[in-house]
Amino acid sequence: MERRPLFAWWRFAEDVAASLTSPRTEVATADDDVRAAVRRSRLFTASETLAGDVERSWRASLSRQVVERASLTWYSWRPAVRVRAVGVGIAIAMATALLLETLESSLDGPLRWILPVAVGLIGIAIAIAAEPIARLGGDRRT
Repeated sequence: MERRPLFAWWRFAEDVAASLTSPRTEVATADDDVRAAVRRSRLFTASETLAGDVERSWRASLSRQVVERASLTWYSWRPAVRVRAVGVGIAIAMATALLLETLESSLDGPLRWILPVAVGLIGIAIAIAAEPIARLGGDRRT
């Protein structure tokens, strides 16, 4: 649509009104104002308090101490020992699944044992072949 000169005065009046009612905004100042408003808010104060409480609790947590000790032990092992531990863990998990299936109804199908047995056999194979698998991984100590 082409602009008509008849309405030029109206566009000029709108521009003048807009410049008077919408002053230029300093972006840095506006950002600082928003940050200050957020920091003064109750939600921010509550979240800061909660985060501090969780952090203090985590530092004193027994769970954290157990996880850190287990991690230090895990990474002190040679890679082949870690691979073997994973394989044994898989085999134990699948043996547990098979044991629990004996307590369930047999209405779900006669071949439900195949997957746990197959995965358990894979776990045993991993445990047996731990040395070659660790060499495939480059025998890194990470």
